[in-house]
Amino acid sequence: MVRQPSTEPPVRRLLDAAGVKLMMLASDRWAKAAFILLFFTAAAARILAAPYSATQDTAQFWSFAQLFKQHGLDFYSHYAGTDPVNPWQGWGFVYPPVWLLILGLAAVAAPSAAAGQDFVDTAWRFTMKVPIITADLAIGIILFAVVPGSAWKKLLFASLWLLNPTVWYQSSVFGQFDAIAAAFLLGALVLFEKQHYLWAFATAAVAVLTKQHTLIPVTFMIASAFSLMPRRQIVANLGVFTGIIAAVSLPFMVTGAGGEYLKAVLLPGQAPAYQEPMVYAFSGSGALATYLHNAYGWDTVGWLNINTPVMVLGIIAGLAATYWLKLSPARSMLIGTLIFISTFYRINYQYLVIFIPLAIYIAARSSYLTERLWSVALALFPSLWLWFFNVAFWFNYVSPVYPAASTVLSHFGWTQETSGDIVYVRIALVITFLALGYCCLALTRWRAPLKSVA
Repeated sequence: MVRQPSTEPPVRRLLDAAGVKLMMLASDRWAKAAFILLFFTAAAARILAAPYSATQDTAQFWSFAQLFKQHGLDFYSHYAGTDPVNPWQGWGFVYPPVWLLILGLAAVAAPSAAAGQDFVDTAWRFTMKVPIITADLAIGIILFAVVPGSAWKKLLFASLWLLNPTVWYQSSVFGQFDAIAAAFLLGALVLFEKQHYLWAFATAAVAVLTKQHTLIPVTFMIASAFSLMPRRQIVANLGVFTGIIAAVSLPFMVTGAGGEYLKAVLLPGQAPAYQEPMVYAFSGSGALATYLHNAYGWDTVGWLNINTPVMVLGIIAGLAATYWLKLSPARSMLIGTLIFISTFYRINYQYLVIFIPLAIYIAARSSYLTERLWSVALALFPSLWLWFFNVAFWFNYVSPVYPAASTVLSHFGWTQETSGDIVYVRIALVITFLALGYCCLALTRWRAPLKSVA
């Protein structure tokens, strides 16, 4: 069929095209305005909760800040948490130095703050959480900026992070700093995909210096680099990566605390053991082994001892698959993180924050509907736990207390802690199933390239 020329006047066609363009621009403006509203709503929710809740970690972090102020670079000689200033004796600082440096700045910002087993100063609660909340909100901005497609699509996927109850809880209530490591990790991935390789490896080094578990996804990023750049460039980038880690680590080691530094950073915080209380157990194998022991008297601790070799073998197999299958850095980094989540014997709730932005990032860019849905399930399912936990507990744990939080949080259903351990076992097992399922499907079915970042 021969296409007939349009009889519509050229001026009319031009005006129609301009009208469509104006409508698209107006729609994008509305989406950007909605993101600004979403961002400030998420920020307000975090800032309002931050000064009113406190945990054991909040008090212990205060004591580490005091030790750092007192001992400086010799801090790791006192990392074990046995100094009189530590409210919880034997609870060590088992992290690299970036979080310690941030705690030191927080102590400078709140010099008169104090904390103990029964009291945490409001100023310390807020000051300590500000860097965490800042990194948390920065992830939302990064997602909105790099998700490809319309502004409405960007808004949707940014909201999966900014409105995620798990993220809000960890940043502003519990005060764990994994969002800082996650922000550096996501930033490293985005820089890597935009081919700013030196900056990507430098940012990845800071992520590892914040939370050592991020070394696993970073190693997977490095494995994917072998199919994207020449060996000489990889060596140069690795030089930047190791150089930054050495530049930050060595000052803490040359004081004579080198052995203590390595113990704190490289050894697990807890030897393989039953996960008590089970409300905080998010390892599928760890939770199941503990439940079978408690409910039926089975001696299952031997299961936990094989978790580490299984994890190591899983990581080696994943790295080999990343190299031979030439997986994208985004998928490979998520696979590496999920191998750790699904095989390690002790997974705390805050560890899940590391993979959530990676899952959202992939969900926004995959061409597979099943991968998008699976990734969104990974990002959202952990928040179900809050409906089986009394979140208001942390607002009334140490003085000053805020009983009004129970009334507010009861409207969300976040004050109904269950008494049945089997509920927590099921949550942990589903997380493990989702993690292992994603790894298997990403290695066998979801192989098409992801959409380019914006």
